[in-house]
Amino acid sequence: IPGGDPLISLFVVREGEAGKSFVLGSGESESIDSLLIGFNSGSPADIQITFESGDFLMSSPVYKLGKMSMMTQKAETAEPGEKISLQEMQVISVGDFRIVTRKMLPEGIVTAAPVSVEEFVTGNNALVFEIRSGMESAQLVLWDKLSEEVSSASVSLNDLKFDITYGAEIVYLPFSLKLNDFILERYPGSDSPSGYRSEVTLIDKDENSEKPYSIFMNNILKYKGYRLYQSSFDKDEKGTILSVNRDRAGIFVTYSGYAMLFIFIILSLLNRNSLFHTIRPGNWTSGLRKTAVVLSFFLFISGSAYASANSFVPDRKAAEKFGEVLVQDQKGRTKPLHTLSNDIVRKVTGKNSYESLSPMQVFLGLYFDFENWKDVPLIKVANKSLRQQLGIRGEKASFSDLVDLEQGRYLLSDKISGIYSKPPGQRNKTEKEMLKLDERVNIVFMVMQGSFMKIFPLKDGSLSWGPAQEALKSAGSEEDSVYLEEIIQILPKALEDTETETIANLVGSLRQYQDRFSGYTLPGKSKIKAEVFYNKAAIFERLFPFYATAGVLLVIILIINVIRGSLKTSHIVRGLKVLLFSAFLLHTAALALRWYIADHSPLSNGYESLIFISWVTMLAGFIFSRKSPFTLSATAVLSGLTLLVAHLSFMDPEITNLVPVLQSYWLTLHVSIITGSYGFLGLGFILGLLTMILLSFLNGKNKERISDTIDELTIINYRSLTLGLYLLTIGTFLGAIWANESWGRYWGWDPKETWSLITIIVYSFVIHSRLIPGMKDIYTFNLLALFSFSSVLMTYFGVNFYLTGLHSYASGDPVPIPGFVYFSVFILITLSVTAYFKYNAVSKAK
Repeated sequence: IPGGDPLISLFVVREGEAGKSFVLGSGESESIDSLLIGFNSGSPADIQITFESGDFLMSSPVYKLGKMSMMTQKAETAEPGEKISLQEMQVISVGDFRIVTRKMLPEGIVTAAPVSVEEFVTGNNALVFEIRSGMESAQLVLWDKLSEEVSSASVSLNDLKFDITYGAEIVYLPFSLKLNDFILERYPGSDSPSGYRSEVTLIDKDENSEKPYSIFMNNILKYKGYRLYQSSFDKDEKGTILSVNRDRAGIFVTYSGYAMLFIFIILSLLNRNSLFHTIRPGNWTSGLRKTAVVLSFFLFISGSAYASANSFVPDRKAAEKFGEVLVQDQKGRTKPLHTLSNDIVRKVTGKNSYESLSPMQVFLGLYFDFENWKDVPLIKVANKSLRQQLGIRGEKASFSDLVDLEQGRYLLSDKISGIYSKPPGQRNKTEKEMLKLDERVNIVFMVMQGSFMKIFPLKDGSLSWGPAQEALKSAGSEEDSVYLEEIIQILPKALEDTETETIANLVGSLRQYQDRFSGYTLPGKSKIKAEVFYNKAAIFERLFPFYATAGVLLVIILIINVIRGSLKTSHIVRGLKVLLFSAFLLHTAALALRWYIADHSPLSNGYESLIFISWVTMLAGFIFSRKSPFTLSATAVLSGLTLLVAHLSFMDPEITNLVPVLQSYWLTLHVSIITGSYGFLGLGFILGLLTMILLSFLNGKNKERISDTIDELTIINYRSLTLGLYLLTIGTFLGAIWANESWGRYWGWDPKETWSLITIIVYSFVIHSRLIPGMKDIYTFNLLALFSFSSVLMTYFGVNFYLTGLHSYASGDPVPIPGFVYFSVFILITLSVTAYFKYNAVSKAK
């Protein structure tokens, strides 16, 4: 634009980090991490851009510059202080930074323009003001830049001057803080933070006092009504970022309101005259009805595997014993090698074992005899079209099918590079599966390299562990070197020995070495044995076919009994009840065992929350089983399905370390209550489904029997939904308290928070629907109980796996919606319509 200033649009990215786009005008500068870029700025900068004689030039007083055209791939370099000419769409290399010259204009102005979210934008938001005075008008643009305190602009119209200012208000505190030290703690051998804290001195000149404080996640500094929270830290790990809140009166009012809510919820459950206790079938209208019936319920089954490998295979007992050796994983958790082998075999093969071999046999075989094992078809290739592309027969490929080690050729190399260059949303199903296949191939390669065999502490002061060859490099003495060299020679032979005494002595020796040089407290022997037992028992995996089979069997028996009019409780039902209770006790013990192994409550990820929801669902079934036998059968089916989902391929059962924000008692309190509510709401879904099934079998002969059973189920359903709603409400508000105590805000409209609120509103409507004319009948209530569970599914699966937020478990790579979901919705709608017509027909006949 004539009369404007020179402008240059840049995109800057640092290796391993997100990039940043911005526009520089003459005299401006921009800082990205530690790199300062100036455009005719007149002040020192790491990168200086100038506009001379119609050309854009770049130089650096300290960095060597590398330039490459994205069009011609032509490259050149410049020494520090030497200028290079710039053209559009060039990539400039500056240390570990890459600068792309997107657009350059000799004259132009920067203005705000609306763009779609798909467009490549500068990243600067703007406020556009239209100002009118009389017949005159003008437009003002204020840029919302975090690096500036305020943004201001002015204009004169009709002899009036208009000033507009936008930005954060500056608030001065009645005290100051001095940062003495910022301490970042990591899990051993990992870059993952286990915690970070700020050691500060609070200086109050009015009080003439100085006090030391520690501020860290879930531990805030409170002073004179101000609350300071550990928010984040600088990338150089030398500075800290704190957030400040001051709302003493607001906190009192808010917490008082929450307390009143919790108290009256508890009172409504304790009050024998509340609707929760006095609810009767008469609270709903029904075209069926006469008396009341009581019934009963209960259980069954599990699974196994077989196969073989013709390469070197360690002795099974020796391999399992060696699995008790501790290893440091890639995320910094110190755990038995048995657990690591389980995780690796599951990720590579898609199953918990390979044919008749244990995970330890497969892992050690790959490590010690890769030459033969590279030809064994271990690697899962799930996608049929991908198998055809690669010329692979069967559902598994060997490492040698995909990698030629002699020629250094990787079959997927070019394809993978092309896929990574695409935005995630544009990748098709085959390409996504190819990325998963690439991950599996790399895992096998890392096993061969020994990257996972980190069983020896490195004496380099880092708390990291490594394989024997790496530990040799940092051996502190000749004695240690001799020991490590002997281990390398002895271990393969010991693993072939069928006498476990040799391997047991070796494991004991390794444990002594680890205790001596680890530099931190290691898990005790009892915890190691408990974790190995947990892996072998696979309790949750065995429970889901057991629960589901028992539940389906009970539902069939009970429906037949209702239709036939049989009121007797059979020996089969009693036996199933005992077995189901035994399974529930086993489920409880497995949860406690996982808690003991992980050192935190099993509520920190998607897998753990599902196994807990399954447990609460069974608990709800036993609580209400005295009122109706259908309840326990329904919860057994739902618990089985929940555990089934927990063991689908997109769920990871790996035990992991906690991120800093979750290291709080609030995790157990808030998450257990929230997920516990899902069990009761899920029971409402199943009871609604059973009601629809019973209504579908309705006729003039069995009308009274089915009516009595439906009345019974509806009362239990109401109570279950009420408990679920109460727990969800309490859990949500406890989450708000946790948020305020941890980072100073109650509610941030995070997707999970929003959908929890939506679910509360949905179930509040369901509970009170009996008061709405036209919705008072028993069919409508059960229909609402059936379909309102979709809001719970959205809150859990939709948010965790499809949306991005603080509570998301897998955001960024959404799991495709399985085909059975659409089929299930169709079946539920068909069943509901059938039940509606049967209900109406019999009601009118009455």
